Amino acid sequence: MLFLLSALGLFSVLFSFSNTPDPDRAIPFTEVDIEKFAREQRIGQLRFAGMLEDGREILLFAARAAPLQGDMTRISAESVQIQVGLAEPGYLVLSSDSALVNLTGRTMRLDENVRVTSPTGYRVDSDQIIVSMSDRSLRSPGPVSVTGPSLTLMADRMEAFEEPSGQGLVFNGAVQMLYTPED
Repeated sequence: MLFLLSALGLFSVLFSFSNTPDPDRAIPFTEVDIEKFAREQRIGQLRFAGMLEDGREILLFAARAAPLQGDMTRISAESVQIQVGLAEPGYLVLSSDSALVNLTGRTMRLDENVRVTSPTGYRVDSDQIIVSMSDRSLRSPGPVSVTGPSLTLMADRMEAFEEPSGQGLVFNGAVQMLYTPED
């Protein structure tokens, strides 16, 4: 009991010497619409891991994700990165500023500053790439730029696909390629 009384006395002395609050020195708070946050459904720092039918790993990262206009089958995401495990060691990495995922159609449209990098050093840049999980394809309906060891390529469109017999990569439209053989 004596301990409680002495603790109470100590706190009384501490609070009697404290300064009056100065509103100008207060910690600044961001003005946030709490009701808006409560209404919106969204996820911050999304991380998702899964497996493809053949057992390869797929990882999805996004800074923010939310259902598109309340439709839970269509998800809008920002600052997206996807890593797909390859048969050989390494990952195919896709990144973009924004993405639209269609869960019903099993597709993802990557938009703005889209980049695909391979562990072998090749890089594809485009404004838009559409990924289809159902037929395991990757398609750019617009111009693409490809760089890699000894290669620079530009094309109007591109499609990469995977079939039981193997993989394919097709460039269409005006295709320009510069190949520099290594010594």
